[in-house]
Amino acid sequence: MARVEIAISAFVVAVFAGGCAVDDAVDGPAPTDESEPALDDSLSPDSQSQQPSSPDEGPWPSANCAPYGSDVYTPYAGTGPFPIGPVARYAWRGPATSYPDGDEDFRGYEAALPSNVECGGTRGMRDYLEVTAGCLDAGGTAADPHGTIRGTSDGYYRSFALAFAASDPEHPVKWTDQGVEYRFYYGPGVGTIGNTGFKAFVRYRTEYDLYVASWRLDGVVQIQKKECGTYTVLQRDATYGAPSRGQWHTLRFEAVGKRLQLFLDGKLVMTQTDDTFSSGTAGLRIDSMDGAFIDDWRVYAP
Repeated sequence: MARVEIAISAFVVAVFAGGCAVDDAVDGPAPTDESEPALDDSLSPDSQSQQPSSPDEGPWPSANCAPYGSDVYTPYAGTGPFPIGPVARYAWRGPATSYPDGDEDFRGYEAALPSNVECGGTRGMRDYLEVTAGCLDAGGTAADPHGTIRGTSDGYYRSFALAFAASDPEHPVKWTDQGVEYRFYYGPGVGTIGNTGFKAFVRYRTEYDLYVASWRLDGVVQIQKKECGTYTVLQRDATYGAPSRGQWHTLRFEAVGKRLQLFLDGKLVMTQTDDTFSSGTAGLRIDSMDGAFIDDWRVYAP
């Protein structure tokens, strides 16, 4: 949707200061990878996601990994089987309604803006997404809504799409072929924690097993695989250049079969092949960008 140019100074007043506490527990950043922030410890033990005890496809999470403890986050909690297939078969929708119908454009909160969507410390507020670090708020106007990011005290934000088959409202879908895209805009609220910038996940199975694409403020663009908690760089361009402050940008990451593709502002910039992970969910991560705007977070059939 069209957007009216937003002045950078608007970020000072646009961050919603709602009543949910921002989670503070994060892992220390590593300088050469996209190290994951930890879950919010304020959640009760019963609400923590547990290791699936009956996976529906192959060894969990990977044939090369030792078993994980219950402290390792996965969006696939409890016992399966979980629906599995491409986004073309299973659209991003909640278990009871069709929202967000493939596109979280924040239209669902227009009656009460600004509004908190969810925080890492209040997971469970929404059944179609899960925020595991920081907070996501809906802001703007009813005619032009957008999301606003609040990171943890150390600057991390992370969230995931949860999709459900119409016949199974209990188990999130494991997407095979999938694409994730979102638009972002950042102003003066730039920190120095971690690898500052914008990321997207595909085939995210656990916090230790995933694909991630990054566009960072130090100019690095890369695609990485994380398996058994260890990152491998699949492709990296250290001189691509940073996204510009005060402008809307688009990050798109696709997984089709063995092919991984990264698009920045509509331009294909990287293509790699890897067959480690065949399914999982999609999500996004933003580091040290408190008050950044996001919009049109889509999970789509590539």
